[in-house]
Amino acid sequence: MFLPVNNTQAKPAMPPDSGFSESDWNVLSTFWHPVALSSEVTDKPAGVRLLDVPVVLYRTPEGVKAARDVCSHRGAKLSLGSIKDGLLVCGFHGFHYDCAGVCVRIPALPPGSPVPGKLRLQTYLCTERYGFVWVCLASTPRADLPEWPAIENGSGTVAVVPVSTWQSSAARHVENFNDICHVPWVHTGTFGGPEEAIAPYDVSISETRLSFQADVTEQVRYADNANSDAAPVYRHAVYSYELTLPFASSVKVFDPKTGHVYRIYDIASPVSARSTRIFQVVVDESRLTPAEVLIDFTMRINAEDAPQVEAQSPNQLPLDLRDEIHIPADRMSIEYRRALARLGLGEQAVS
Repeated sequence: MFLPVNNTQAKPAMPPDSGFSESDWNVLSTFWHPVALSSEVTDKPAGVRLLDVPVVLYRTPEGVKAARDVCSHRGAKLSLGSIKDGLLVCGFHGFHYDCAGVCVRIPALPPGSPVPGKLRLQTYLCTERYGFVWVCLASTPRADLPEWPAIENGSGTVAVVPVSTWQSSAARHVENFNDICHVPWVHTGTFGGPEEAIAPYDVSISETRLSFQADVTEQVRYADNANSDAAPVYRHAVYSYELTLPFASSVKVFDPKTGHVYRIYDIASPVSARSTRIFQVVVDESRLTPAEVLIDFTMRINAEDAPQVEAQSPNQLPLDLRDEIHIPADRMSIEYRRALARLGLGEQAVS
């Protein structure tokens, strides 16, 4: 009910009720994660969660800013407040905070009274790119944002997919996105091809990225096969995957017959240890498909994937390779788990 009278201990950055181990949280907090669509942060503050931390986003003349969603006066949620003249205003007592998180006005004080210097927010690094707002909870990011020039260079039709939330760990989602073994079984209503053996492939490994390429037989995309009795039409495609650690993936789908290129970008943002927001952008370089069709098709794919991923046991991704059985087609999955372990993840179990 109460905190101690002599509550002088330093406040840890990780929330005390977090589902992450301290070591995992400390690693993941050093990376950039998307937390909202840029279009969601307008003339009102927006509340989000990242790694169990409540974050308020607010747009100022200097751009979108991020801070812990707690007013330093009485612990109110700042996302319940407003934005006035570029300042974040707490909806409980009207305290005004500038773009640096410094309190610059307290309406209850007489004019000319000084504002206590301790009245400032815990702010976070924040930037916008690819139509997303990204936040890093650490003072110094461990790595840059992924480089995805096709989203910005005008090479094709760009479609930003509505954000969805999966009740799974971020790493389980990422592993599924980069897995070609499940495609014929899970994606029967979208792009899944016939049952066929998967040829061995190599994974290219660098400090921050994993990549591989595979030849795949898939259904012709954008056809609504879910409610059709007609036999699916197949085509040969080349899938080129690239994974930027820890949770940002992309796949380039190349049709060698037409020369068309279709790209999917996917980032899993860890709301908590068992809840993940999925941010996606699709780029169709053929320009033959409207953005709304690209979005609808991607959402149908997600609807096929989510129930399988959410039902996986355990929900968390095992980083000890002895915990699950592997086959040659799991090469990417194996290297992903090894890469996460090299980052320092999985070193301490949740107590």
